[in-house]
Amino acid sequence: MRRLATIHRHVFGVLALSSVAASWWGCAEAEAPWGTSSGTGGSSVTETGAGGSGGGFSTGTDGTGGGTVCVSTVETAEATPLDIVFLIDRSGTMQGASWEGSTSALETFFEDPLSDGISAGIVYLPTVKPFGGSGCDTELYKVLDVPIAPLPDNAFNLTNSMPDNATGSSTPLYAALSGALMAATARQDAYPTHKVILVMTGDGHYNTCSADIDQIAAWAKSALDYNGVRTYVIAVEADAVSPENLQKIAEEGGTTAFYDAQDINEFSEKMAEIRTAALGCDFAIPPPPEGEGFVLDRVNFTYTPGGTESPITLPHADDLADCGDDPGWYYDNNTSPSKIIVCPASCATIQNDSTATVAVAFGCATVAN
Repeated sequence: MRRLATIHRHVFGVLALSSVAASWWGCAEAEAPWGTSSGTGGSSVTETGAGGSGGGFSTGTDGTGGGTVCVSTVETAEATPLDIVFLIDRSGTMQGASWEGSTSALETFFEDPLSDGISAGIVYLPTVKPFGGSGCDTELYKVLDVPIAPLPDNAFNLTNSMPDNATGSSTPLYAALSGALMAATARQDAYPTHKVILVMTGDGHYNTCSADIDQIAAWAKSALDYNGVRTYVIAVEADAVSPENLQKIAEEGGTTAFYDAQDINEFSEKMAEIRTAALGCDFAIPPPPEGEGFVLDRVNFTYTPGGTESPITLPHADDLADCGDDPGWYYDNNTSPSKIIVCPASCATIQNDSTATVAVAFGCATVAN
């Protein structure tokens, strides 16, 4: 099996380190166009990792109580590709040092070798696309100003798109956040084995677009509930903002706290933290061995500590809440999964073991928590 540190070489670097059409929604709408499902996706498995074959792995029993020895076929677990939609505030209040620091930090992130393989796109707030009026039209933001594409190849397009200064006249956050999240959730639907997140940067100022902060933050929660797209927030020049507003957007988007970055160094550090947190411990489910179908309750996830040759089978949890503080893993979707997500306790252990290996074992009854 391939070493975890080389499966997706920037996954733990910081620790050791297709558009889908959506209905138009005006500024005053509160319901997301992707629905109100509380699941984390519903897409069938249309893409899989390219895991390599491993040897047989004995669990001792078949999990049915009969004592029959079961031998699994082991496939390498490949880290999930990360796609980032950046929503960048370029309104007038961001002029000067805030804009220079933000763009410099983003350029550093785009060109960092640890970001190689991550895909990124940008939409500006307000958009740099020609438009009239207040910018409170969600349609303006559903199409990104720079489409998502892999780094480092897309770094030039991303950095070249950045204006010399922040000259946007307004901050239509409701329309921009809703449109950007439509783009992000569409991307997640189109690439179910990827992990798509939204990273929002700005100073927290916004015009209402006939919506208050609760309605704005509701978009982040709706995207998270629909197919797991999380919203991260980097606050620039935090003394000038209402931190409770940014905190609310981040919390509704599943990231519990917003990031305070008042200078280029802090901004760069926060981007590196987001890269690590977002990559986390998500692994694409490799294709089962030839001749074997994928059976939900006959899959196990194994972790082999560095320096050993004895894999540990982590127990299966129903979902993140079922993980608690215990070791384990769960599917991104319990009916048509495309990814295995390691529970926080096990993720921390694996992240801190730079020579660990991980694998998916097919054919034996799933070990439950």
